[in-house]
Amino acid sequence: MTFIDLFAGAGGFSLGFEMAGGECIAMLEKDDWAFNSYRLNRPNSTSVMYNTNIKDLALEDVQKEIIQKPDIIIGGPPCQGFSYAAGIKNFYDDRNELFVEFFNWVNYFKPKFFVIENVLGLTSKKDKHGNLYKQLIIEKFNSIGYNINFWTLNALEYGVPQQRVRVFFVGSTLSQDISCPAITHSFDTSKSLLSPITVSEALGDLPELNAGEGVEIQEYNKNATNYYQKWAREGAEKVLNHVAMNHTTRLVNRYRMIQQGSKLEELPDDLKVRKRGEKERLSDVKFGLNYRLLLPNKVSFTIPASFYSTFIHPFNPRNITAREAARLQSFPDHYFFYGKRTLMSNSYLKKIGITPNLSQYNQIGNAVPPLLAKAIAEKIKTYL
Repeated sequence: MTFIDLFAGAGGFSLGFEMAGGECIAMLEKDDWAFNSYRLNRPNSTSVMYNTNIKDLALEDVQKEIIQKPDIIIGGPPCQGFSYAAGIKNFYDDRNELFVEFFNWVNYFKPKFFVIENVLGLTSKKDKHGNLYKQLIIEKFNSIGYNINFWTLNALEYGVPQQRVRVFFVGSTLSQDISCPAITHSFDTSKSLLSPITVSEALGDLPELNAGEGVEIQEYNKNATNYYQKWAREGAEKVLNHVAMNHTTRLVNRYRMIQQGSKLEELPDDLKVRKRGEKERLSDVKFGLNYRLLLPNKVSFTIPASFYSTFIHPFNPRNITAREAARLQSFPDHYFFYGKRTLMSNSYLKKIGITPNLSQYNQIGNAVPPLLAKAIAEKIKTYL
C-alpha cells in the first residue's frame, strides 16, 4: 500500500497509514518546522521529501524522482477558508485553490484511491457564484473517472481521546461505494464496543507539572495503568515535548478558580481578563473557545492549532503541554515535534518582517489524528 502525502504537516495522516502497513513514497510540506518533525521522526525513510510550496513543483520533475506509482494520495489542503472558527468567512480565500493542486496530482498519477481531509464547515460553504464547494469537488473528480464517497467521522469513535468531527472525500477508481470504517468506541453501552478514552485515561501517567516546569526530554515517573497509555508508550524511552507554559501568578489563580467551578465572568475583577495593552480596563471580549477546562472523566474538546491558550489542565492550574495535546491527538510518545512550542501571532510576525513557522502546538492541532488515519487506511486496504 504505497501512498503520497500532500500538505503533510508534522505527519499525523502518514503515521496512521504507516501503522496500517502503508509505505510513503513521497511527501510535501512547505513549513520548515513541520517538515523537520515529519523527516526527523522517519530517519530511515526512503520517501522523496519536498520542503516547498506545492505550486512551485512541476509534476514532470516529481515523476522522475518517484519510481513507484502510488496506490493512494492523501492530504489535508489548508482549510482556513472553510472553517467555522476562522472569524469572517471568506469565499474568495486563495488557500481554497490548493484543492486544485491536489486535483492536479491525482489527475497526473492516477492512484487507485485518494483521501482528502477537511473541516465540517466545508459541507455548507459556497464559492462566489453560490456553488457548494463540496459538490464542485465531487464533480471535479468525477470528471476524471473517480467515484467519490463522502465520510463524516468523529475521531472519538476510533480510539482518539477527543471529540473531533472531520469530513473525508474518499475517491476510488472502483464503481462500487466504499463504506466507512467500522467504529470501535461508543458511549452507547448497548453496543459491544470499547468506551471512548477520557482525558484522565489519556494523560494520567504523564509527569505532573506546574506552570513553568518541565524539559523537552524527561523521565517517566509513573506506570501506565490502561491500554491507551501502554500503547502510547510503546517504543518510547523518555517523555518528549512535555513543558508547561510559564504563567503569571494572576493567571495561575484564574485557572485555579475555574478548576474549582467558577465561570470566567464570575471571577473577581483582579483575576478577570484585561484589554490588550490596557491593564486598567477589563476586556469585553467573549472568550467562547478559551479558558475551557478539560474534564478528567470526559473526552477532550477538539484540539485546534491554537490550543495553547484554549484548554486548562484538569488538575494543574495551567495550559496543557504539547505532549498532552499529542496524547489527545493519538500521537505515540516516541513522536517528537520540532521547533518552538509557541509563537506570537502570525499577523504580528509578518508585520515585523518575520516569516512564521508552525510551532509544536500548531503542528499538533493541525494534524489528522493518527488512530483515525489508521482506521481509514485499514478500510481502504481491504479494497486494494
